[in-house]
Amino acid sequence: MSGILFASALFFGSLFLCPMKASAMTADILPAIQAFTGDESANVYVVGDPETPGSFETITEAVSVAVDGDVIVICPGEYDESLDIRDKDLILLGLDKDTCIIKYDTAHYSTPVLNGAAGTFCNLTFYGYKEKKVELKDASGEIVTPDNLDDLFSGYVIHIDDDFEYTRSITFNNCNIISENNNCVGMGLRNHFTATFNNCYFRSVGVAGILFIHDPDNYLFAGDDMHVVFKDNIWVNFGYPYLINFKSIYYANSTDITFQNVTTYCYATDTEEFYFPGNACTMTDIRYLAAGIVPTSSPLYILETGRITDCIKLLRKQDTHGLPGIYYIPDGNVITEESEPFIASLYYVVNPYNLPGDGFAGSCTFHLNNDSFGNTLEEMNVLR
Repeated sequence: MSGILFASALFFGSLFLCPMKASAMTADILPAIQAFTGDESANVYVVGDPETPGSFETITEAVSVAVDGDVIVICPGEYDESLDIRDKDLILLGLDKDTCIIKYDTAHYSTPVLNGAAGTFCNLTFYGYKEKKVELKDASGEIVTPDNLDDLFSGYVIHIDDDFEYTRSITFNNCNIISENNNCVGMGLRNHFTATFNNCYFRSVGVAGILFIHDPDNYLFAGDDMHVVFKDNIWVNFGYPYLINFKSIYYANSTDITFQNVTTYCYATDTEEFYFPGNACTMTDIRYLAAGIVPTSSPLYILETGRITDCIKLLRKQDTHGLPGIYYIPDGNVITEESEPFIASLYYVVNPYNLPGDGFAGSCTFHLNNDSFGNTLEEMNVLR
């Protein structure tokens, strides 16, 4: 194929594309993409290449004309857009993940970078940035409704929570997912659904962690055929101590989670204000690990004492944080009778009646798949 470098490979059963040159976006590319998608009827749309006749200026414009199975090729550039693709199963291919950047100000819940439910996304950076500080209301004690979500919560980078998920799947290959606000990914599941993240880089430096996930809240979409897979990921979480927030709604639901070769950089502390009371998590309190009372194979580094906020700011500024593992910041807090009981953990778990369950980290409906291995954190691995 003249004028274009199109190195491709099948990666974990899904399309994975290496960087392609933006030159010569001609009809020559169509047969190659159709061959890899296995759909000769798929339309191919191009975004951000003025030299290609019919190229769209925005991804939103291309999405509006695409139908299920179509391919949208995204050329290098910064696209300030909040994408809503909750009713289509599309393939979005960036030519290079570090220069194909989809970004949006996610200061409010209703404006994620991507609102999706199905499809395949390759070689892209999704960046939820903070334009300016927005004062959100304290959500504790508030009755949350669709009308006040923007007042209480900032937005995810990727939000997956729609009935269109039912019987479908969504896949992210070779993507960066970076948040300065809420969790990198917020996910509400439906039965017969799979979400897969292959070779992805997650970075959270906002007010939340990597993932918020809950099971179906509607019995019409309840069940036990839900799967979430993380393979060959890097997780950098210096937003706040919780990596994952699990919320279980109905005992009858069941989701299996697979972690394979997930390299994690995160922090923990003994400071009460950084944790929520009432956590149903059953993992060992990290304070016991830091004190050597309970052994762990998870790498744990105790930082020199100092202002905890200064330590966190320093961690957030670094893109590469040395060795992977848990960076523990002791603050020398003394427990008093007035102190609320809390668990220093990387997981925040909410269950029905908030009773511990038998699932991962004490959740009721999320269970570790037996094919989990090679992860930095020992609890993500199944002993063999």
